[in-house]
Amino acid sequence: MGTRGATTSFLEDEVFLAFSTYATIVVLKTMLMAPLTAYYRFTRGAFSNEEDVRGKSEEQKKRLLRNHPDVERVRRCHQNDLENVVPFVLVGLLYSLTGPDAATALIYFRVFAASRLCHTVAYVLPLPQPSRALSWLTGLVVTFCMAYSVLTNKRLLTLDGHAPFYVQCFFFFLIGAVTTQNVSDSEIRATSREASAMVELTHVVESEVITAYATYVVIVVLKMMLMAPLTSYYRIKKKVFANLEDTKLVHPVEEPNFVRLDPDVERVRRCHQNDLENVVPFVLVGLLYSLTGPDAATALIYFRVFAASRLCHTVAYVLPLPQPSRALSWLTGLVVTFCMAYRVLLHNFRL
Repeated sequence: MGTRGATTSFLEDEVFLAFSTYATIVVLKTMLMAPLTAYYRFTRGAFSNEEDVRGKSEEQKKRLLRNHPDVERVRRCHQNDLENVVPFVLVGLLYSLTGPDAATALIYFRVFAASRLCHTVAYVLPLPQPSRALSWLTGLVVTFCMAYSVLTNKRLLTLDGHAPFYVQCFFFFLIGAVTTQNVSDSEIRATSREASAMVELTHVVESEVITAYATYVVIVVLKMMLMAPLTSYYRIKKKVFANLEDTKLVHPVEEPNFVRLDPDVERVRRCHQNDLENVVPFVLVGLLYSLTGPDAATALIYFRVFAASRLCHTVAYVLPLPQPSRALSWLTGLVVTFCMAYRVLLHNFRL
């Protein structure tokens, strides 16, 4: 089969089609939270930036530059989307490459999408707990199930050491090796190009770099996702909540005094935000780096050091440990990502 047909075959694979469909749905849902936030800001008259109220009198500015509970509720819902949808997309893509059962994969994707839609409705209206908690937990469990499948079902490579055909197609599509020959071109020339490109592709996909990348990506994404349950643990333990309906989890009736800030809860939330700011760039840059055909030993060091640095960063942040322990662990992960980015740029400029 030619490369164009190979790529088409992959893009038409039932599992990948399902993944791309539901990934697009949940990403669009996440993006719609920004216009919804803007809507609430205008309807509630609550803005956060001086330039947003330009042309208003000083008295109006004082009245408009403020927080509003409805606006903050939508912003927290948006943040929760980022904390859950991004891991789903990253893990879901790797899961799709393990050759899962199509029916099982479809259930995972549909349940996650439905859980995020239900979570948003429960958050914005709001609905009584535990409706929102259950919808969040459902999506979390789906992503963990897919991550477990990636870590235990070593089917990014088959038992005979050769990459499955659909994985070859995917990485062939990624590295832009699909030929643009017209049907009228010489069949011999087209076949030669396709064969040469596929040999290079197979070398990349079958290297241990891709397997190591997939493994450590899942590890750091799972670690990032665990920050959400940790935040919930601290909220319940300290009886500190952001939403009034959440207080019924620890009190018979809604208790306004429990809606407050707590330094320990905010510390875990900042740690979670730091994960998002560092893990997502690592995943994206790491994929591009893996496709440059790097030295396997060097790549493995990069992946392991980054994963270890994020684990150390979390421990240093949550306990907390004295500085510069947290700063050094953060800086280590940052340097790793920059080193991989440098390798990608160097490789591309040499082409």
